[in-house]
Amino acid sequence: MSIKRTCLLLSVLSVGLANAAEAEKAVPPVDQVLTRVHVCSPTIILRSQALTPETESKTCEMLSKVEQRFHQLFGTQGKPVRHDNNSSLRANIYQSREDFQRYAGRHFDMSTDNGGMYLEGNPDRPDNQAEFVANQNKDGSILNLSHEYVHYLDGRFNMYGDFCATLHDALSPPENCPAPVPDAPYLVWWVEGIAEYVAKGDEHPKALQIASAKTYALSQLFDTAYEENNGRERIYTWGYLATRFMMEKKRAHIEHLLALTRNGDYARAQALMRSWGNSMDAEFATWLDGLHQTSAP
Repeated sequence: MSIKRTCLLLSVLSVGLANAAEAEKAVPPVDQVLTRVHVCSPTIILRSQALTPETESKTCEMLSKVEQRFHQLFGTQGKPVRHDNNSSLRANIYQSREDFQRYAGRHFDMSTDNGGMYLEGNPDRPDNQAEFVANQNKDGSILNLSHEYVHYLDGRFNMYGDFCATLHDALSPPENCPAPVPDAPYLVWWVEGIAEYVAKGDEHPKALQIASAKTYALSQLFDTAYEENNGRERIYTWGYLATRFMMEKKRAHIEHLLALTRNGDYARAQALMRSWGNSMDAEFATWLDGLHQTSAP
């Protein structure tokens, strides 16, 4: 390669690095964007761009009810899993979708092609801070906050270890879990389903609407994943239906499963789900019929 061409390439590279550095400077630090901090309780902190005092108060009240419902369901008040130091969740709320996409990727090293993310971090580290990152809707409400708060609660009280320790197939940022992924079944149906179930309770019109379609057998839902056997409806809505069925009709199965996940015994948790096979498929289908009929006008 000629000296002239080498110099040209070095010049282009230098300009590119300078532009990247300039772009980095153009994004102010998170504490200069999310300037409002409101402490709801020892377990909930709101950090936002533009939440009003009224919205902060209503948000705190709503999250308190979600927390109470979770602990009532599982009897977990004051009983986190071992080595979990995530004593609080900080909700980071941008004022708009545009600002979320402009800032969140840089502030939290995460993708922004989603409705917000729960970032558990490394709960075994004493200085770890669990974060939720999302934006306000145009009406001022906060996108997916109840759902994501349940992720925090489920991770602290039901799932030993960090996100990468559990059963799923996600390798992408920000967690960057190491390969290889385990074989199915996974816990995606539970993790997303319990977040929907606790956040919405029995009031889930979309789930009630699609229940009669019986798109999936229960045994198929145990294989739901993030990268394969996925799709928003399968992960969230059918995850809700699977979780609600198991909570209402097979609670002993759930308690057995959680006894394993709370101790980090994911190999035995997976073996347990595998042993269920299709033994509950027929009962699940009948339950879906009843759920649809109950919701019919």
